[in-house]
Amino acid sequence: MTGASGLVGSQVVRALLAGGHRARALVRRSSDLRQLHGLDVPLVNADLRHPDSLRPAFEGCDTVFHCAAVFAYWDASREELTRANVEGTREVLRAAAAAGVRRVVVTSSSITCGSSGGPVARDEEWMPGEEYLPDYFITKLEQERTAFALGAELGLEVVAACPTIVVGGPDWRLVPSNALITRYLADSLRTTYPGGCNIVSVRDVAAGHVLLAERGTAGERYLLGGENWAWRTIHQTVSELCGTRGPWVTATHTGAYLAATVGEIRAVLTATAPATTRAEARTMGRFYWYRHDKAAGLGYRPRPARQALVEALGWLVTSPHLSDRVRSALRPHPEVTAARELLPRPLEGGDGAAG
Repeated sequence: MTGASGLVGSQVVRALLAGGHRARALVRRSSDLRQLHGLDVPLVNADLRHPDSLRPAFEGCDTVFHCAAVFAYWDASREELTRANVEGTREVLRAAAAAGVRRVVVTSSSITCGSSGGPVARDEEWMPGEEYLPDYFITKLEQERTAFALGAELGLEVVAACPTIVVGGPDWRLVPSNALITRYLADSLRTTYPGGCNIVSVRDVAAGHVLLAERGTAGERYLLGGENWAWRTIHQTVSELCGTRGPWVTATHTGAYLAATVGEIRAVLTATAPATTRAEARTMGRFYWYRHDKAAGLGYRPRPARQALVEALGWLVTSPHLSDRVRSALRPHPEVTAARELLPRPLEGGDGAAG
């Protein structure tokens, strides 16, 4: 398991152990291991930036889950994203083949199926059209193409898992998908957007990865999603579950782009990350809606979007990712409070490094 200390990777480890599988977690020496605390899983130090460390880590394994990636709209150039998401995948596949691994499940993304200008749900047969693609999107497309082509060349069974907007926790690093929720709660205007997305629980995505390892067809990609909701519905539900009001304002393309521009300038001056970026603003109004019928045919059964949000908020409303000012104004729904009690309890310490 590469990226084992990250949000998706750590949940895949949990799903493997729950299913009676033996797992091996690959982590960097600098990785924050709170996500893996309490799990009976051996840790192996390996780093995609040092390919020679990968083959020994894969020896004796039947399947490799490649979850490690850089998911960023800011503070990562196209070259850095390509090096991590494309070149890193190439090195993983080469090391897996050399170690005698049979199958590699690559964590791709639903954005490799593109988006729509209206409320149309896409499946795995779709590809991006003429829409704007941020650098991260482009490198995930390149990653997927590289994985299938090189897998066929090396004789590996490669299957691509394509998650949609993954929410849930614990998420110590706050990936951009969970940040969509915290950003809304921190916004005094409670701004919503046109368009929509597909919301899925990280636990369902993890279970989907294991399912693809067991039953997925080599050379195929599988969307792992939940329900398709408009952004207004998502934000209304978050407000309800947090005991707040809103949304009050619907952003326009021009307003969102100008706000992102100002935010990026402020971020440069203060050496902090912007709340939103111009790349994200340019995707606003699109419908990132998808169907998961193909995975459902293998037994994939995701929970409803409301439940996914309940579980995500169970972690987020008491996490370090919300300020005391924002948190004090929330009155979490009993469903959210109950969900908090069911979350795994990682260590509170750690060095803060991304896994």
